[in-house]
Amino acid sequence: MTRLQQTLCSYQSDSGERFRVTGYTVFLFLNVILINIPIRYAIAQSPLLPTTSSVETTSTPVLVTVSSKNNPDFLTGSAFENALERIQSLAWQGQQLRVGLQKMSASRQIAILLDRRIDPGQQLSLQVKNVSLRSLLNLIATEVGADVSILGNIVYIGEQTTTARLRTVEEMLSSELVSSNTSTSGRRNSPPARRSFELLQRQTLSWPDLTTPREILDEIGQHYSLKIEAIEQIPHDLWGKAILPSATPCQMLIAVLSQFEMTFEWAATYDGIRIIRMPVTPLIERRFILKAGTESDILAELKQRMPGLERRVSGRRISVVGTVEQLEAVEELIHPERAKSRPAAPDAGTGVTTFTFATDAPLLAFMNTLEKQAGYSFEYDTEAFEKAGIRLDKRVRLEAKQLNAVEVFHLMFDAQNIAFKVVDKTVRLTPAPRQD
Repeated sequence: MTRLQQTLCSYQSDSGERFRVTGYTVFLFLNVILINIPIRYAIAQSPLLPTTSSVETTSTPVLVTVSSKNNPDFLTGSAFENALERIQSLAWQGQQLRVGLQKMSASRQIAILLDRRIDPGQQLSLQVKNVSLRSLLNLIATEVGADVSILGNIVYIGEQTTTARLRTVEEMLSSELVSSNTSTSGRRNSPPARRSFELLQRQTLSWPDLTTPREILDEIGQHYSLKIEAIEQIPHDLWGKAILPSATPCQMLIAVLSQFEMTFEWAATYDGIRIIRMPVTPLIERRFILKAGTESDILAELKQRMPGLERRVSGRRISVVGTVEQLEAVEELIHPERAKSRPAAPDAGTGVTTFTFATDAPLLAFMNTLEKQAGYSFEYDTEAFEKAGIRLDKRVRLEAKQLNAVEVFHLMFDAQNIAFKVVDKTVRLTPAPRQD
């Protein structure tokens, strides 16, 4: 006789007593379930818990409404922006990229999303002191052939061609919702106004290990009542755990789709989206009013800094077409008082910033790294370099161990017959005099 049959027979012979015992057992069982529900829910919210939990092996994204109960482990808004400017130091020796970023995310309370196309198993050896977290992230990205884009409250590390377009694409799609809301401002209870308002609300999306991108998209679509067309374009893939804190649905969708060089377009009534290829050169237009008396100087500076930027001038009004980053640079030029104050980078040669690396890359890539990591700018005459046979796209092998910036400049330029002079944060490059 099976155990179940024995229990049933015992129940039939003494139903009253057995009913009380069984009822008490059910009571205990239900309490165990109720106690474990919030525990499992909490585990699903945290992207940094060990993967030994059974919840971590499931593949169900969890979408949480932003409120006072928002995940306290990740900074958002001004706290997030301020954290990016805090001075940091880092010492990695053979550190695996993904593990290192997870540790950094946990200790700095910053959400970091690594693009699926960047090898998470790469090992890095870096030693950097007293730089901003923003510069530190840029340096790490450059070391693995990637770049950084700040998408809302998320640090997105991905391919350079993608990160360069990310914020502009997001601005285009968000602006469409804002325009829809504004155009119906006189009818705030109209369906378009209500719908656009819903799609501008921020929420937190997290998913555990082994989640597929289609599952993430499905969860976003179900939560926001969005029909997703052409989702079959997204191939099957298994992603590591991640969190997107306090993000709009637009930012959530872009963070997922951009990893396949995709974006989306809104349906006419904003009840759905259609997945499309990401535009090669997304551009937006923004209008500015110049201060009286500054018109000629501003226009001359714009022409010198961004010669290819499309602009139309009418009196003191100027309309500029470009990427979000370009338009931010224009606004900073026109309104320097609005520029965000950031801690000054350490001066060259003081020894407070040191570099340890061993890699090969184009010389120009090393220059870009120093621009992002320590705030240097490089000035040189392209024609003079061409006449001297100097190519900045030439790949070079460089090895450094705890060198300061000036020592790195010697390492970079001496062997390439390039002379340099450092003035404040500007490095002026010229062909080195020939030795007779």
